Amino acid sequence: MTTGQGSAGGGRFRVPRDRRRPDSRQLWFAAALLGLPPVLHLASADLVTFALVWFAAASLIRSRATAFDRLMISGGLLIGWACALGLLTGYWPWGLHPVALAEATALPLAALRLVRPPEAPTGPQPLRARLRRVVPVRDRPVLLGATAAAVFLFYPLLRRDAVGRLGTVLEAEDLGRHAALYDTILRLGGLASLQRDAAFDTVTLGLGTYPQGSHLTLAVVTSFLHGGTDRGAPLAQASLFVTLFTLVTAALAAAVLWAVRRAAGPALRGWRGLALAVPATAYLIVAELPRLHSRGFLSELFALGLLALLVGLAIRPLDRTREQAAVLAALTVGVSFGHYLLLPAAAATVLAWAVVNRRGWLRHWATVLPVALLGGALALFPPYVNHQSAGSADVLTLPGGIGPVSRHLLLPLVVAAFAALLTRGARANRPRRVALLSLTAVSLLCFGVMEYQLATVGVTSYFYEKMLHQLLVVGLICFAAALLPMLGRRALAGQHPGTTGGTGAARLRSGAAVVAVAGCLTFTVVSNAQPDGGRTGWAGSAGRDLLRGEAARPGVAERVAVIEASGAGDGRVAVSLAGSRAWGETVEDWGSAEDNLWLGVLNRDQGRSWRAWEWALHRRSAQDVLDFAATSPEPLRFFVDDSSQLLADLRVLTAGGKHPELAVSVLRKDGDGDLVVEPARLG
Repeated sequence: MTTGQGSAGGGRFRVPRDRRRPDSRQLWFAAALLGLPPVLHLASADLVTFALVWFAAASLIRSRATAFDRLMISGGLLIGWACALGLLTGYWPWGLHPVALAEATALPLAALRLVRPPEAPTGPQPLRARLRRVVPVRDRPVLLGATAAAVFLFYPLLRRDAVGRLGTVLEAEDLGRHAALYDTILRLGGLASLQRDAAFDTVTLGLGTYPQGSHLTLAVVTSFLHGGTDRGAPLAQASLFVTLFTLVTAALAAAVLWAVRRAAGPALRGWRGLALAVPATAYLIVAELPRLHSRGFLSELFALGLLALLVGLAIRPLDRTREQAAVLAALTVGVSFGHYLLLPAAAATVLAWAVVNRRGWLRHWATVLPVALLGGALALFPPYVNHQSAGSADVLTLPGGIGPVSRHLLLPLVVAAFAALLTRGARANRPRRVALLSLTAVSLLCFGVMEYQLATVGVTSYFYEKMLHQLLVVGLICFAAALLPMLGRRALAGQHPGTTGGTGAARLRSGAAVVAVAGCLTFTVVSNAQPDGGRTGWAGSAGRDLLRGEAARPGVAERVAVIEASGAGDGRVAVSLAGSRAWGETVEDWGSAEDNLWLGVLNRDQGRSWRAWEWALHRRSAQDVLDFAATSPEPLRFFVDDSSQLLADLRVLTAGGKHPELAVSVLRKDGDGDLVVEPARLG
């Protein structure tokens, strides 16, 4: 990965006109990129192909950037490309086959490498210097924070088997629908929104046109993991999905930390980045991300990560305007395909970059405008496809299950960022002007949704909290851009590296300032990590609940897995009435009530079973069971507890051979304490 910079003389590398043909390195690059995917597929090494394509995309970035920067930027670029490619994969014969995806991506990458002038040759360097160049000191705080977030989020999964992993997310109603959509895209080989009839049986009604960028991206990753388009066994596939979902949450943390470091600027160099990395990591993994994760907001987490990358690059753009325009366009496409509720915030941020940096991009308008038009057209596809289901502003007032954002942490963060960005010195700085405009736009969007909900229904609800999630991410990044004006550059960043004299004392002062800022901010976050009510500090935080597995439902997950593995549905829709129901029971247990939703995932019939899931949320009598079975358009098989009153009542109503068409199975513990399924003996 080269930086595109000049040789020792300091100027850019100039290629003589007679040498602008592809050199041997470019030809070998193109040959390897196009020739290796089929070979690696035959060797069952498609994951190596995945890494090869990502590395190739990263190596083509010629703006000044570290290896980690290039991986983050090219990752966002490839996600946007994958979303656009998803418009085609459902129509070509290969679907999401890894070789087809790799070749379709390698072709433009190889062509771009061949048409570019040869790069400046670099001389040999010692190993230590090369390692320092790949992982410079300024990237290490971000890498440490991202690693800590990943370990924190994956810890509950690492100590559980496939059934246990399913149990950790069983309460997440949204995630059950996301899992079915992901599995459907794997089966269809493309977007379900373009193949609605084929997706009808496996996707909940109305979800066929839902934004599918996150599901498509995870399906692409799965195809490289499996080395083909075959889906695994239902339980194993669901376990993999839970792992990939957790990876998306960890990737959001990494994206926000990267954007925070980028927005802070080069002045906060080296280990001084810990002043932001430590408290930002604590804020994300202790206070906010576990709430989003536990609710199963896959699409939002995916789009928030791309929005974070976009905001970081808008505040401090790439050196090369054409690269900047291409990356912003790809990220905007990814945000829209992921969750187009974030599209206004992304568009406002891109507009802020365009206004503040207009002199730079206007010199390249012939390239920038076509890229912007293409990106804009692609970004409008998800809202256009979904306009019949969500084309009215009334959707913004719909209720939904969501945990409120901690206002007592978010409000001071946003106010402090505004106070620093409105100072004269900050307004004279181009990156901080972009940060101010972006933060203002997202704040106004939140205010507009709040006022609309208050004027329409009198209270704020689901989508207002969703808007606050955007404000949280953008506010955290803009706070990083405002930190140096807020505290003073000398206090935190120390002397400029070009100055001489007093270096030891300056480092000591800036080091003490870094420790003080990181310590104070982290203490403030952790001690106030609870929601706006309840126990305070770490004891009441969502992060603690995540680590302890407070929301896990292993018993319900076992029930779902046993019913699916028994095959007792015999072509019928499985309906569980075991355990407690959400309404009508003495103790409300949402995790237990979601068993039918996840049965629809494992049985791959959620499009047929969603009515049964809604019906079974309530406690039902034996007569209710008979009535529902008689009126259901789908044949049903009910699963009840062996010792339940419901089973006894069903036996009374079916005595004497009545209702022979009723299919019922019982769940009971065998001699070893394992749950088993048996046909029920009715009248």
